[in-house]
Amino acid sequence: MQMASGKWAKLIIHQASFIILFLSACTAAPPIATRTATDTGIPIGVEFVAFYEAHGGERVFGDAITEGFEAADDGRFTQYFQNMRLELDGDAVVIYPLGKWALEGVNELIPAPVPANSADRLFPETGFTVQDEFLSFYDEFNGPLLLGAPISTQLNEGDLRVQYFENGRLEWRPELPIEQRIQVGRLGQAHFDNEMAFYYRKHQLAQPVPFAGIERVDVFTSVEAAVLYAGDEQTLYVTVLTPEGRPVSGISANVTVAFGDNVAAISLGQTDAEGRIVASLPDLNAPPGEQVQLTTAVYASNGEIIGSDVVTFKTWW
Repeated sequence: MQMASGKWAKLIIHQASFIILFLSACTAAPPIATRTATDTGIPIGVEFVAFYEAHGGERVFGDAITEGFEAADDGRFTQYFQNMRLELDGDAVVIYPLGKWALEGVNELIPAPVPANSADRLFPETGFTVQDEFLSFYDEFNGPLLLGAPISTQLNEGDLRVQYFENGRLEWRPELPIEQRIQVGRLGQAHFDNEMAFYYRKHQLAQPVPFAGIERVDVFTSVEAAVLYAGDEQTLYVTVLTPEGRPVSGISANVTVAFGDNVAAISLGQTDAEGRIVASLPDLNAPPGEQVQLTTAVYASNGEIIGSDVVTFKTWW
C-alpha cells in the first residue's frame, strides 16, 4: 500500500505540474499587434490591426487609404479604409456611422423588389428588416458590431440593389461568385474624398514619417544638369514619399552609376525630415557624348529594396 500511495503521489504531483503549465500558457500575454500593409501599400495602424484582422479584414473593410491621424471633425485618432472609417474612443475601436452620412445624400429612395419567402429579421429599434443574402452576410460578419442596425429597406440605386446600415452599405453584385455577391460599399473612400481629403493632404501629408514598418515607397529623382559639361559637378536630388505622399525620414539610399561598360555604386546617406537627399556626385570620368544612367534604390532596415527610380543625363565637352 505504501508503494502504491507513493506512485499515486508522484502521479498527482505530475498532473498538478501539467495543469499549472497549461494554465500559464493560457494566461500568457497576447502577442502585440503589428502594422500590416494592405494592397494599397498603406499599413494598418497598430491601433487598428487586431480589430481589422479579427472582423473580416479586407472582405469587410477593404484596403487602407490613409494612415492614422487626428480627424478634423471629431478630433479622434482615425484611419480610413475603402469601406469604413475606424476611430479610437479611449482604448476602444469604434466605427464611424458612414451609412447615416451616405443615406442623407440619397435624393430619391426607390424600394427594390426582394426575393419572396426568404429568411428575414425585423429590427424594432429602426423598424427595418434585413433578409435573404444581406441577412446571411450580416450574421456571418457580426453585423450588429460592424454595420449597426438597418436604416433603410433594400433600394435600387441605378443598377445596384443596396441596403443602408448605420455604419455602412451592403450591395448585391450578382455578377460575382456566390460567396462574394454581397459586397460592402466603398463609403470610406467616398467620405474621405468628400469630407476629409483636403484636410488630410494639407495637415497630415506634410508631416514626415519614420521609415520603420514601411514596406513600399515612391522615389523621385532628378539631376541639376541634363547635359553635364566637362569640369562641372553633377548634383542628384532624391525625394522619398509614402504611397499616399508623406515624406519618409531617415531611410537609406544608394545610387548606381552606369555608362558604357562602367558601373559604380555610391552611398547617398539618409533622407532628411522632408524625405530628401541632395548629393554631389564625384567626377565620373565619363567621356563626352556618353549617356549616364543613375539608378537610385531605397532600402528597408533588412536590406530589401522598397523603392527605386532612374534618371539619365548626357556628358559633353
